[in-house]
Amino acid sequence: MKVVLVLCGAFALCAAAPQQRQEPAFNDPEVELPAFMEICYRDSPELSSCIKNTIQRMLPEMHTGIESLGFPSLDPYESKSTYIDYKRNQMSASLHVKNAKTYGMSKARILDVRASATDKNLNLAVDVHFPEIVMDGYFKGEGRFNSIKLASKGYFNNTMTDVTTTWMIAGSVQERSGEEYLVIESFDMTPEVGNMKIFATGLFPDPELNQIALEFVNQYWPMMYKELLPNSRQVWEPVMVELVNKIFARVPYRRLLPKQQ
Repeated sequence: MKVVLVLCGAFALCAAAPQQRQEPAFNDPEVELPAFMEICYRDSPELSSCIKNTIQRMLPEMHTGIESLGFPSLDPYESKSTYIDYKRNQMSASLHVKNAKTYGMSKARILDVRASATDKNLNLAVDVHFPEIVMDGYFKGEGRFNSIKLASKGYFNNTMTDVTTTWMIAGSVQERSGEEYLVIESFDMTPEVGNMKIFATGLFPDPELNQIALEFVNQYWPMMYKELLPNSRQVWEPVMVELVNKIFARVPYRRLLPKQQ
């Protein structure tokens, strides 16, 4: 049970490096697109390759954030406070992760993009590879199995290598203050992890039991990851939607994805 507590946090958070959700800054003034963002035309046959190139060029720039768009730094990406709940049959767990930092997001490589855009909608499928994602932070959680109740708290560090996934992104064009903006409404993904290494303190008060638990987790993580990943969507989807919308909230659709002349 205590192992499940830290796994819920490590797996869910490293899937997307979430932070507390905030509403998009729709009242912020319109800004110019940064120079490194290539202009892609919604009706061009080269739309997919253009968006691929643009995302790949943006990632290194996101290392320190994009101030004009209100976009936060990706390396490290800081998460002040995140709550995660897990329930399955007679087992339940709740986890509070604090002051987490994630490293490696800006080093992603965009493998392929499949895009379709109209005057009213945008759909993207983005294949992406992360060589390594590292997260550390502090956790506090409680778990229950039937009448047995357990609690844990401590520090954790999670390293994932060779992470691949496809970002499935969908949005629609909506009018705001007489102007049309693209608003992302859904963001789905199922990350596949080549290898994972987890370290945590506080799973058990006894250091030897703590070590045994870690050895078990690091041996059988693929099975646990498969079990816990679907439940993590409740954490990362709303945050990833909010994060992507930071890029679009201040740039009208006519300039974000203009029509060819």
